[in-house]
Amino acid sequence: MKVAGIIAEYNPFHNGHALLAQKAREAGATHVVAVMSGNFVQRGEPAIMHHSVRTRAALESGVDLVLQLPSVYAVSSAQSFARAGAEILDGTGCVDWLVFGSECGSTEMITEAAELVYSDEIKPLITAELEKGITFAAARENALRKINPGFADIIQSPNNILGVEYAAALKKIGSKISPVTFARVGAEHDSKEAIGSIASASMIREAVKSGENFADFVPEKAAELYSDAALSDIKLIENAILYKMKTTTAQALLFAPDVSEGIENRIVSAAKEAKSLDGLYSIAKTKRYTHARIRRIIMNHFLCVTAADLALPVPYIRVTGFNEKGAELIRMMKNTANLPVITKAADIPQAGENAQRIFSLECTAGEIFLLCMPENARNAAEKSFRPIII
Repeated sequence: MKVAGIIAEYNPFHNGHALLAQKAREAGATHVVAVMSGNFVQRGEPAIMHHSVRTRAALESGVDLVLQLPSVYAVSSAQSFARAGAEILDGTGCVDWLVFGSECGSTEMITEAAELVYSDEIKPLITAELEKGITFAAARENALRKINPGFADIIQSPNNILGVEYAAALKKIGSKISPVTFARVGAEHDSKEAIGSIASASMIREAVKSGENFADFVPEKAAELYSDAALSDIKLIENAILYKMKTTTAQALLFAPDVSEGIENRIVSAAKEAKSLDGLYSIAKTKRYTHARIRRIIMNHFLCVTAADLALPVPYIRVTGFNEKGAELIRMMKNTANLPVITKAADIPQAGENAQRIFSLECTAGEIFLLCMPENARNAAEKSFRPIII
C-alpha cells in the first residue's frame, strides 16, 4: 500500500486536480487522500460551493478520502495553510507522500529551495529587505536572489511557493512523509485563458457563476454536481462585514491573524471611508500589504478567528467523505493516527479543549457561509454534517 496525500481547496475540483490524483496513482499510489478547505478559502472569501458538494466532486473524480482543513487554517498565509495541511496528513499516520503540482516539476529543487528560505543565512537578508517597505514575499525573493538566483526564480510562481512551504512544513514537524511534485500543466494560477481541457479554478468559478459553459474543464460527474449546486455570494454578507469593520477598533483588530506593523490602524481608517467591501480592500492595500492579506485579516476578524487560534496545532482529523478505499484508510487510522479522528460532532468533546475551540469556530464559519447562500440552501449546519459516502 502506498498512500498519497494532497492539500487543496478544490474551489472547485477540476481536470487539473483529477490529473494530479491520476499522476500519483501512476507513480504507485494505491490510495489518495485530500485535505480540503472547509467553507472559507485562502483568498479570504467563502468557497463557491458548500464543502459537501466539493467533497463529493473529489470522491467522484479520483480521491478516496477527504479530510477537512478547518477554516481557521484555510484562511491564512501559505505558511500556515501548508503547516496545518501537513499536520493533518502526518496525523493520519498512514500517508507516504505529499503530492502537489509545481511549475518547476522538480522535487529536489523544491526541497532545496525550502532549505534555503528557512535557513539562518537568509533571515537577516529578509529583515533588511522588509525595511524597504515591500511585501514579505518580495523581501524573501530578493533575499534569496542574493544567495542563489536560480532558487529565487522558483519562488516567483504560486504553485512552487506552496510546494516550498509543504516541504518546509514536513521538515519542521519531523514528518516521515516525502514531498513529491509533478510538473503542472495547462492554465496558470488565476489565468483567464484555458489551455486544452485545463482551466484555472478562478476562470471556472466565473464560468459557473455567469452560466457559461465549464463542462470541458471539470470531470463529468463534477460538472453534473456543479450544474445543480447552490452558489455562494459574498455580497449577501457584505453589509454585515462592513458594519463589523466600521464599528471595530484598532485594538480589537490587533488580535486577528497576520496583523503587524500598524496595519490595524490602516484597515480601521479605511473602513470608516469605504462604501463597499472592494472599496475597503482597495483603500487599505499598499505596496507592503497585499490585497490577499487585507482580505484575510478582515475575514478572520469577521469570523472571530484570532492569531492565538491560528497558532494552535491542528487538534483533530475531520472526515468529510470517503469511498471504499477511503474506508480502508479510516480503519487503518484507528491504529496509526496520532490525532483524534472525527466523523460526527459528538466526537469533539473527547478530543480536548483546543478541538472544541477550533470546531466551534468552524460551526460559526458554517453558519455565516449559509448566509452567503440562497435561502432555500440554508440547511446544512456543521454540527449535523455527516461524511459523504460514495
